[in-house]
Amino acid sequence: MKRLLWFLLFGLLLTAVACGPTTEEVPTQTPSDDGGGLNPAPSTESDTEPGSDVFPRATLTPPPTDNLVQPESVPGGDGYPVPTLPQTAPLPEGYEIPTALPPINPYPETTGQLIWILKPVGQQCAETPTTPDLPTAVADMIAFGIPVEASEMAEMDVCTECGCPTSAHFRLQIDAGYLGNAQVLGWVAEE
Repeated sequence: MKRLLWFLLFGLLLTAVACGPTTEEVPTQTPSDDGGGLNPAPSTESDTEPGSDVFPRATLTPPPTDNLVQPESVPGGDGYPVPTLPQTAPLPEGYEIPTALPPINPYPETTGQLIWILKPVGQQCAETPTTPDLPTAVADMIAFGIPVEASEMAEMDVCTECGCPTSAHFRLQIDAGYLGNAQVLGWVAEE
């Protein structure tokens, strides 16, 4: 125990000596004979040389004015430059501009009147249907906040060409207040 205390005391003294102030010799300056200050005056910009220890100041140069638009030359005369619209490429032949769907109403009001809505299972000649089965269709409606009262599959008379809807349709019963949101999702009211 006594050795441990001597070791700690010795370590503390060694640390104090190592981290203590150092004494360096400061070069002394002698005053000049002309009675002025101890240091020579700093050099100015004009007598700065590349090897000097004083950094030259940065000088600001104005931008060239030959490419600026003059307010008098702008049509309209109000001094603001006229914006130029970017050139767009022409649309390909037969391209249909998509129409924006109306937004889903986050707070539809329930009316208490139940209606049936329909949606085809898929398209004829398509490899996979857009909605695979009735439970998925019901789950999708509930996920969009539309409560479903009843659901069933229905067979409808449809055209028999590729691109026509399939004869199998999903049929869901919902409140009439949610019809707008269901139409945004591709459902139609049954007549």
